[in-house]
Amino acid sequence: MKHLFKYIFFLAITSFSVACNSDNDDVIDINPDVTTVFYKNADELAVTYDPNNSVSEALKNQAYDLYKRGKWSELESLFKANNLNGGWPPANGGYNIVDDVALQVGQKFDRYSGAVGSYNGTGVPTLGGSFTSPIINGYTYTFTQRALNQAEDKYDFYYEIDVLNNSMQFKTQTADIIPWFSQAGKGKQTMWKIPVDINTGYQKTWNKLAEEGYIKVTIKKSPSGKYPNLVGTVIQP
Repeated sequence: MKHLFKYIFFLAITSFSVACNSDNDDVIDINPDVTTVFYKNADELAVTYDPNNSVSEALKNQAYDLYKRGKWSELESLFKANNLNGGWPPANGGYNIVDDVALQVGQKFDRYSGAVGSYNGTGVPTLGGSFTSPIINGYTYTFTQRALNQAEDKYDFYYEIDVLNNSMQFKTQTADIIPWFSQAGKGKQTMWKIPVDINTGYQKTWNKLAEEGYIKVTIKKSPSGKYPNLVGTVIQP
């Protein structure tokens, strides 16, 4: 009887173990960093990387599945293999996206970039772009957390942007940064939805926003080493 009890107990434990393993097999492998999926389906995400609607439904679904589960290395491999979005990540490089976030006076941001158009080192460079990282309580994100597509020393300028008032009529989109380009990512980004300058037909530059009194730009360094004389230059109203 004693041996029979042991045998029954062994069978019960084995069955429980198998049941647990079966349950685990049903669990979807999701990156815990992903807490919010802004894009509700594959077609919504595809708008960010397939403007001509030329990507197959199967490939869109595969990309969306990897995106919403936070499988970044697999997603990048898929994009490379299928020549999607010029090698850039989908979703403007972000996840856990929050849209239409207003800018507030006192906020600070920073950014790496070159000058807009040709620049020979004479005068103040024209700076443009949409993507920044927030500076929070003095903390700046590391270069690798930004997941940019070039080495740091390829950028002529690193600058800070101070918000001077609350009257800007456009908003921003905030997100965590997708690891990409062999960079760590997982920093924070703020995409400014800057309007077009009616005088040029192009998006307003940081210089233009400063001229209009919305921001102040301070060049903090020249990572490329080309323009050390411009460190400390302030572009303001």
